[in-house]
Amino acid sequence: MSAIQCTLYHHPYSVCSIMVRYTLALCSPAKDNIPALEAEEKVVDIFNQEQLSQDFLKINPYGQVPVLMSSLQSPICDSLEITHFIANYSKNLIPENYKTQITDLLTELHGLNYFSLSFPGRQRMAVTLSTPIEKRLQDPNITEEYRKALEFKLGVVKRNKVDGLRPEVTSEMERRTRDLMKKIEPLLSAAQDLAKNDWLFNLQQPTALDAHLVVFIQRMRDVGREALIPETLRRYAEKATKTPEWAQVMGDRKSTMVPKN
Repeated sequence: MSAIQCTLYHHPYSVCSIMVRYTLALCSPAKDNIPALEAEEKVVDIFNQEQLSQDFLKINPYGQVPVLMSSLQSPICDSLEITHFIANYSKNLIPENYKTQITDLLTELHGLNYFSLSFPGRQRMAVTLSTPIEKRLQDPNITEEYRKALEFKLGVVKRNKVDGLRPEVTSEMERRTRDLMKKIEPLLSAAQDLAKNDWLFNLQQPTALDAHLVVFIQRMRDVGREALIPETLRRYAEKATKTPEWAQVMGDRKSTMVPKN
């Protein structure tokens, strides 16, 4: 049975891109009688505003990575939706016995504003994202279609990044993070006593929730926000980052190039 070919547009320091790439790395062989999924990776240079190009904004109007392209459907521009798509072709990512819990907790995890949590009080970070868009909008020679695409993207940045750094938003995200970690921590405690079962739900193979949670915890550590994460979950994530799958995705890189405040 021929594998399904996909293209994953990503950036090595995009937290949601890392979540998807780590999910792919942890993906077990395909389900019975279902073709395997093979993803070619293409880097979108977000540091040089490649995500603001007219061509890319046609692929994803939000001007963000990751994006998954395949012949099966239109581009998938949301990391959680991409993960559910990948899980359809894997045995381990969303086991039926834990489907509801994994789905609900993933939804809650992706309801957090990672930018707000990563860069609290650092408004200049949001400015670095909005300024290139505003500069392009000043060009009188761009097409009306491209202008509208840029205006939409600017609205996304102001809504999710600029407004995300308001103190009350950051405080709310911190509260929700602590509450979510309290929900997840008990799923791990029993597993940590067993030598072979290092994943949530006392499973021998990681699920999609493991993949996304480990990346989130590592991002919080990389930006100096480890106080939001219980010690048990920190140890769990640290152990995961010493696996071949993590090395395959990250090498020896951190999840961000931005120094701690």
